[in-house]
Amino acid sequence: MKNFPKVARDMFWAQMIWTFGFLGVMFIINIVKIVINLVRGTEADGYYASVLIASNIFMIIIGLLAIYFLPYYVENGVTRKDYFKGALLASVGLSLAIPIITAIISIVEQFIVTTLLNINFRGIDIINEVVSDVDGNIIGDLVLSVILTPYVDPGSNWILAIGVFSLQLFIFYLIGWFISASFYRFGTVTGLLFILVAIMINLLKDYFLRISLGLPLSDRFSTLDSLPQGVTVLGLLLLIVFTVWIIRLLTRKVAIKM
Repeated sequence: MKNFPKVARDMFWAQMIWTFGFLGVMFIINIVKIVINLVRGTEADGYYASVLIASNIFMIIIGLLAIYFLPYYVENGVTRKDYFKGALLASVGLSLAIPIITAIISIVEQFIVTTLLNINFRGIDIINEVVSDVDGNIIGDLVLSVILTPYVDPGSNWILAIGVFSLQLFIFYLIGWFISASFYRFGTVTGLLFILVAIMINLLKDYFLRISLGLPLSDRFSTLDSLPQGVTVLGLLLLIVFTVWIIRLLTRKVAIKM
């Protein structure tokens, strides 16, 4: 009997409980910021922009915790394969749910704030432009690839915006899972090497996505701008397949720690 649908359902709702807490905290913070900007008479940051930036780190953390569901399921007779398939499906559902919920709340917030309170939201196009100001520092590239990720304005194309948002959340989840699975399987020393691989996966994701969307690149990778869009899209898909494949290998025969 295949147990992965139940694993997917259980993990999805367990992680959604954490997600509701995260989105709730972000909503409260955003309301406080709007009140402050109302008093000052300045533009405010919208809920969508706030979640867009913070959710990347949140998804890495959720991914890091994904490996700790494995001992529970194995102890209850679930195979490692079913755990892997269920966790993967749960991550896809989570990556879709967060942008959709965020977009709905953002639409309601924007109507209330701009129509009733007459406050304008600050544009966040700078997220896509600031990368060109980085002076070729690899640390700066890494920070930007986590915090200021490629962005599509929902007002211009909401389907593409949700799709890009979801894709990035999914990859960040995989990166966290990739790291925690390596530590669980091999220990600290080898796990640190896998962190370096995860960093490269994230940087490549960022640059492939930027090229695919026609967004600016940092000077370090400006030569990649000439790559055809089809190549970068294929690169993104291969990057995801590679990460998923390695996670499967890491969890396939891992010893369960009690």
